[in-house]
Amino acid sequence: MLVSQKRRLCTFCRIGDTKWIEQELVRKFKSKKRIGMPKKYISSVVSCKGKVYLFFFGGVTVVNFYDSCASIKTSEMKWNKCSIPGAIRTTHFYVESCGEIFQVNQIHLMLSREIFLTFDIFKLDLSTMDWVKVESLGDRIFLLSSSSTMSLSGAELGVKGNCVYYSIPNYAHLYRFDMDDGAITVTLPLPNVLNYWKGPFWMVPDCKLQVKKELAKVEEAKSVVIEERNNWKELQTELLELIFSRLYLGDCIRFRLTCKAWISTTQLIRTHPCLTQPDSRCQEIPWLLSFQRNNKGICNFCHPIYNDAYVMNIPELAGAIVRHAKHGWLLVSQGDHSIFFFNPVTKDIIKLPDLPRSSYSFTNISFSTPPTTSDCVVFGHKESHEVFVEMLIYSKEIDIDTWSEFDIDSKVPYEFIASYCNPIFYDGVFYCLSKDGKLGILRPLEREDNELMWKVLPVPAVISYSDMEIYETPISSYIVECDGEILSVFMGIVGKPVSVFKLDVSKMKWVTLATLGDKVIFLSHATSLLVPAGLKGTEDRIYLPKFRGNDIVFYSLRTGNYHSFGDNSDKDSRADWINTREHWNCTWIQSNMEN
Repeated sequence: MLVSQKRRLCTFCRIGDTKWIEQELVRKFKSKKRIGMPKKYISSVVSCKGKVYLFFFGGVTVVNFYDSCASIKTSEMKWNKCSIPGAIRTTHFYVESCGEIFQVNQIHLMLSREIFLTFDIFKLDLSTMDWVKVESLGDRIFLLSSSSTMSLSGAELGVKGNCVYYSIPNYAHLYRFDMDDGAITVTLPLPNVLNYWKGPFWMVPDCKLQVKKELAKVEEAKSVVIEERNNWKELQTELLELIFSRLYLGDCIRFRLTCKAWISTTQLIRTHPCLTQPDSRCQEIPWLLSFQRNNKGICNFCHPIYNDAYVMNIPELAGAIVRHAKHGWLLVSQGDHSIFFFNPVTKDIIKLPDLPRSSYSFTNISFSTPPTTSDCVVFGHKESHEVFVEMLIYSKEIDIDTWSEFDIDSKVPYEFIASYCNPIFYDGVFYCLSKDGKLGILRPLEREDNELMWKVLPVPAVISYSDMEIYETPISSYIVECDGEILSVFMGIVGKPVSVFKLDVSKMKWVTLATLGDKVIFLSHATSLLVPAGLKGTEDRIYLPKFRGNDIVFYSLRTGNYHSFGDNSDKDSRADWINTREHWNCTWIQSNMEN
């Protein structure tokens, strides 16, 4: 069967026929006009159970073949809602698997073609012609490309099922999306072995921390009776709590297992000392907070230095997406319009007014001071256009409890196309990074003729793009600040090359940095930080929200390679982040008990 997009015809013949049969494809309804509606009539053709399904925007045409003709029926279909509010770009694939048809929606980070967040998968109910969302593919794996799709058995291939494999056009890398936990793993093209990722966390009810079985294992072969001396049991509770408060997670577990009486004396689940970090050396080292797929309020915390990890159940964050973190607070969105602050230690919630009009559609977002203060300002870019920049601001100092929208005209076309990294706030000013490395500043509490004090600084761009490349670049950019020093970081696809710059305020230009000195950087799309290393040996590193095995991956400016604490030698380091995985819904968060 051949389908003509231009002529809206299908041409078919059976094996042994002497001529082709041609029939017109007629649409039975008119779709509502919509921005971004594809010009092509048919987006995908799928054969299933002897019928051919032609999917197009808003509907499907079903072709049933007979001896000398074909029955053609066109039906309207509801558009499947994206699981991430405000997602601008989604790529749709259609897969036939075991006599069923699936729609696989690949959700991009804003307008980027190369950065993906997650997948939404729906199964077509052939009796009602409705899409039904599915959470698991069972043993199946889906292979996606721009030209074809395929479904295979994971067990028959010797790889993990319930996964989606895909590649990025023009780049020779293979990616795997795990439907079990939502992790995205990048591998070499056509690897001999597709490694199965064993999750680094054990999730147990009631916020119980992860305890490795070997720590609690009792060897049956040894009939050794351990007598607990009275002096262990009789240690004062205050002394035990003091010791316990100074330990990290792994030592906390061992400490409690030393004596049975200590298990009941020391409460493992509470405002944990690992979050308060009393040791001044690690006071500013953040934790990586992440949610797995289908967030039900179960969040994972992992320390980048010690690899301590535990799970916390926070029902208030079920279905939430972390947008930014600062001062010990999370700024999260929930659903299409709800946005609020949440403190994971105190469980306090500070609600913000619902977002106006459309659903959450910020390119980036940040806030100035702790939300408990009276001068807290929330600021973000909504969209960057050729001739203007769209912004949204919420301020407690403004009498009206609502969001304020502003459209700032650009002096030249494409003057400022905002990066996906969140702005930093320093000395009363928001600093925003564009995709090509220009800097924009906003003084949120100042007005000039009732207009925002927004200015694009005369800082030369780091990277040169054409007009359209600037929207679709695969290069990730970040901005961080510490003690008045403003740095920017640019990373290419799969993590290379890596470029670090420092803003020379006197000359208003970016200066290349070869070293961070005694500082360390933590990067993510939600929150990026530049902090003192504190612990010797951790300086001059860039930590990422990526894992190799159970270890967080970091880039060393000294070696120019990516490492993890699990590396046995320099042979395990790489110039890129191939064979790592990450969860997109994550952020770095510092504890701040004073706020």
